[in-house]
Amino acid sequence: AYKLIGMWRYVCAMMALATLGNAAVAVRASVPCEEARLKCAYRTGCGRALQNYLMGCSAVLQGPPSSTCPENCQHALIALTSTDEGKDLMTCECSDEFCGESKKRVEVCRPQVIIANMNDTVVSCRVAQWICAADALCSTALDYYNRYCRLMFLGKKCTHRCMNSISILRRQEKAAKLSTCQCDGYEPYDCPQIQNNMARLCFHTTVIDDNTIKVMDTPVEPPNAAATLPVVTASYLATMILLLAVT
Repeated sequence: AYKLIGMWRYVCAMMALATLGNAAVAVRASVPCEEARLKCAYRTGCGRALQNYLMGCSAVLQGPPSSTCPENCQHALIALTSTDEGKDLMTCECSDEFCGESKKRVEVCRPQVIIANMNDTVVSCRVAQWICAADALCSTALDYYNRYCRLMFLGKKCTHRCMNSISILRRQEKAAKLSTCQCDGYEPYDCPQIQNNMARLCFHTTVIDDNTIKVMDTPVEPPNAAATLPVVTASYLATMILLLAVT
């Protein structure tokens, strides 16, 4: 990333996020943009979202001025600003000479980002996965879901391991939009088919329409399934992962 836009331009790309802060989040204590960038970069989920932002929004930050925000840039910004560290990047203090221009450029993405981050906004399943992947706990839960639900993806059966991984995933705060996301046809997998398989094999129900399913409905739990907890902590998630590994 440093090679793409240079040290200062890299920092300014982070500074550009500050223009989204006023309307997207409550007032937060401002920190220097370099400090906010480092905090995000060293946190696994946010660091990944930050890299996606730099790549997905390169045309906006470096190319000719545009009146539209590319879809890749929208998705990257939505995921990045869903994290606490990303919110700090939105309100950080900048003083570099390129900061003003960067802010003007990223402003074109403001409407889509603000709307997508609202709690009741339905997003595509690709965006919902990016939001989950930007959070360390949710990303881990999603990885285990993808690992243990392969037979369900193929339409064969929903195993106890798969049910446990779904139970863990749906307790994650940043997985909320996965419960209502819509398939847009651009996923690198058969999204509608997987939704149908999950509904039929794991939840013993049907898909509401061609694109959506109420994933948060109470599933048929396997014997001795863990009781639902209001908050899943890191230690709880680690314990559940260990149980999955030995069952």
